[in-house]
Amino acid sequence: LGHGFTSSAWYAQSDTQFWAGNVPLHSALLYLWMKAFGFSITAVRSINFAYFAASILLLWRASIRLNLLKSSWLRLALFGLLTGGYSMVFAYRSGRPDCLAMLLICGSVYVHSRRCWRQRIFGGAALGFLMPWAGLQLLPMLAVGGALLWLYLGRAVFLELLATAAGVGIGGISLAWFYVAHGVWPQFLLSVRQHTTIGFFGWLGKGELRHSNLVPKDFSFMVLFLLAVLLAVRWLRKGNLKSPLSFGLVYSVTLTIALIFSGKFPTYYGWMTYVPLSLCLCMILDQLPPAQIWRRVGGIFLTGAVVVSLGLHGITALSDWTDRDYANVEKLLRENVTADDWVYGDFSTYYAAKKTAARVFLPLYLSAFAEGEKERVTVLVVSPRNLEEATHAIGGEWVTTGKGFTPSRNGFWASRRNMGFLSTLNYDLKVYRRVK
Repeated sequence: LGHGFTSSAWYAQSDTQFWAGNVPLHSALLYLWMKAFGFSITAVRSINFAYFAASILLLWRASIRLNLLKSSWLRLALFGLLTGGYSMVFAYRSGRPDCLAMLLICGSVYVHSRRCWRQRIFGGAALGFLMPWAGLQLLPMLAVGGALLWLYLGRAVFLELLATAAGVGIGGISLAWFYVAHGVWPQFLLSVRQHTTIGFFGWLGKGELRHSNLVPKDFSFMVLFLLAVLLAVRWLRKGNLKSPLSFGLVYSVTLTIALIFSGKFPTYYGWMTYVPLSLCLCMILDQLPPAQIWRRVGGIFLTGAVVVSLGLHGITALSDWTDRDYANVEKLLRENVTADDWVYGDFSTYYAAKKTAARVFLPLYLSAFAEGEKERVTVLVVSPRNLEEATHAIGGEWVTTGKGFTPSRNGFWASRRNMGFLSTLNYDLKVYRRVK
């Protein structure tokens, strides 16, 4: 937008410094995307649909090349599971970069399906190089997935895993050099440390277990995991310990534990366990005779995973349709903020305020304000419940303009101050101006 690669929504540094977040690959692609489609909440979020569509296409093609799914209906079932899963919908409807990480992983599976060994080796290395640039949250997934693939498949994938690991290592070093070269290496380390040192007992001790990002709330995964456990009871009687089913179960449990204890496992990380388990379940059902009762039971569970997802997402969307209409926020900011204003606002104000105001700051930036910036903030657009926190940190005296947007209710299953189990709080904004 003409202000350089900076952020006024980050806690570890000022917006006058080169931004030291951990997803520069998504930011670079998003820059090109906005050049084509402009800046808006729709434009920014829509890039995830492109990532997601490419991910599904690559995984579907790889399942045919590797003969993972012989049945066409199970390939379609996998498509339905991935498109309709709870964490999947959560990911591709958001503005986060998780679908880009998913694309790189699905791309790796596709590269593995190529016949030419050079394409598999060098393709895996190239994708591995990009992975640290797409998000460091991929590292636990790569470690757990790579170790289990080597354990299950042995020498058949050893060289490819080694090439990918080498690419990841070189990519990580290049990412470090990138931030060192821009003089923000300490800020990058601070950003990473904030998200990797809390851990399970830290969240539990803070009393944030239910509403925190510690527990993944992927209800579709829960349905699939139950099916996997039921099938495992039957499968283990045959003594086949190295099956797609056992891989999916061991991988899901191991990665979940690793993510929780390394820092967090929010819903938007859910694809990391949901995608592999979906593929493994479809593979195991594909091995059953068409008339086998468990194949029918599996079909019911697969359908249930999608139904519970679309049902819950649908309920939360429809129940707060009017209160979650972003046009209300855009109208409020358009009518009450000028091009000369420096705005501090709740997260929901960002896209609307960015189009109008001279500068925009978000709540995470309270600890990063540079000398003299706080005094130049002229407008607060915040929820009344967040007013005291904002004024205490920024200082000055503020009065309400009487303008705002009040929702008809706080949100689906939400209390007055906390987000609900399924949704965030509805938009509740008031405009305040500095008088001193």
